[in-house]
Amino acid sequence: MPRSEQRFFYGWIIVLVSVLGAAFSPATLINIPFGLFIREFEVEFGWQRTQISAALSIFLVVLVLLLPWAGKLIDRVGIRKVAVPSIFFYGTALASLYWLTDSLWHLYIVYALIAAVGIGAQSISFIKALSAWFDRRRGLVIGICMAGFGIGYVVIPLITYELIDHYGWRHAYLVLGIIALTVPLPATYLLLRDTPQEMSLRPDGAEPLPPQAAAVAAQVPIAGQSLAEALRTPHLWLLTVSFVLMSFALNGVQSQLVPLLTGRGYAAGSAAFMLAAVGMGSFPGRVLVGYLVDRIFAPYVAIIFYAMSAIALWVLVGGGPVEVVFLCAVVLGLSLGAENDVLGYLCGRYFGLRCFGQIYGTLLTSYLIGAALGPLVMAYAYDRFGSYDAVLHGAVGAVLIACVILTRLPRFPKIAQEA
Repeated sequence: MPRSEQRFFYGWIIVLVSVLGAAFSPATLINIPFGLFIREFEVEFGWQRTQISAALSIFLVVLVLLLPWAGKLIDRVGIRKVAVPSIFFYGTALASLYWLTDSLWHLYIVYALIAAVGIGAQSISFIKALSAWFDRRRGLVIGICMAGFGIGYVVIPLITYELIDHYGWRHAYLVLGIIALTVPLPATYLLLRDTPQEMSLRPDGAEPLPPQAAAVAAQVPIAGQSLAEALRTPHLWLLTVSFVLMSFALNGVQSQLVPLLTGRGYAAGSAAFMLAAVGMGSFPGRVLVGYLVDRIFAPYVAIIFYAMSAIALWVLVGGGPVEVVFLCAVVLGLSLGAENDVLGYLCGRYFGLRCFGQIYGTLLTSYLIGAALGPLVMAYAYDRFGSYDAVLHGAVGAVLIACVILTRLPRFPKIAQEA
């Protein structure tokens, strides 16, 4: 079919599926509204914040341990075959928290189970699919996909707050699980295709391959490095350290934003709105970052956005009126919008697509190590000192160090550019 006769490129359906998968992923249905359940558990079960926050850390630690294995499985078996059962099982496990007992171990086991069974519903699956379907516009479509997280950041906290306020926290968990089963699950099952070659297409909507050429292309090895080769490069370790620090700071603050603000006298509804404001910043931030990294060296883009978050965290230490806190929350959202987007983009550009799942899964563990430590350290600081101020200062320092590390990243190697 001549290019002029092409009316629609199926890759944009893959983008739609990835947006839905991101908007209603474990990150948005579990991580983001977690702070809204802290006070409910304190009142009903008498648990301390450190004990409660440990559940989220356990969830993230399990992801850290399993992501490299999941990436290898996705590379070997295929994206759709892993993602579909993952969404089904994690949605079911999330809904089961409706029957949570007063045992902390019950909470910990369910959160660990959600992480284990939902491993294929993470960004690793959708970013690999988008990287296969797009090359020239890869940054943009990854940004659009990750903007789905921004949608979830806005919508899920508000839905969760209303559910808790009107029906109680148990029904909130039940509805969140049902959302996973009724939105991303059918979209992924019915519409996701791993590569354009499956449909005799080329990346970016280029002229479709003739049937014989498509069969040949399907047999050509995908360019890129192995995990062992990537581990011997300095840029993999630079990425690892920088994203541990960044994730520690931003996810730690995000997880404790609601109790931090309510402790300073803000109404619960206002605090929940501030959490949604993070999503308001994250949504345009992710698309903007995706657009920019296709045109500007990606580490430079990340440094600009992360530096903005350092300023926002510094302002949060001193507090201020609602308008100032709202602006800080939006800026934090912009910075969060630059995290996984940049990480997924850099993984494909530096290491290619041959073992993308394994390498990205390994890199994503660095992000999740920080995300696991951040909430726990912030909650411990509050329980120990009665204030978040000291750890907020530490978060500012972590962000600034991460920015310095990103300046040491080299230009993209030729092997990745050919991927």
